[in-house]
Amino acid sequence: MKIVSFKKATCLVLLVVFILASGMISIAAEEKKLVGKTININTATVDDFAQVPLVSRELAERIVEYRDDTGDFQVMEELLQIDGFTRKMLRRIKPFLLLEGIGGDECTC
Repeated sequence: MKIVSFKKATCLVLLVVFILASGMISIAAEEKKLVGKTININTATVDDFAQVPLVSRELAERIVEYRDDTGDFQVMEELLQIDGFTRKMLRRIKPFLLLEGIGGDECTC
């Protein structure tokens, strides 16, 4: 009976490890979407934002809608005003973002 329980426990542990490893692989693949590239949050399209790790298409749509309604972003932290955008997310995706005004001048606000 103990051997069967040990086998079940071993299978369960292996299953959990496999699931966790699969998740890490998908996160790694997700973060390679924009390696070495940045997007200007004041000119990026929904498709551009959707290429940023952790940004779903729905969130990308909300970002562009917010920008269309309120005008150019003055500071990156303004993204936190958008439903579903968190401070942790902003920290993780900041390397992929650039803040420039429409005229090409970097915002110093």
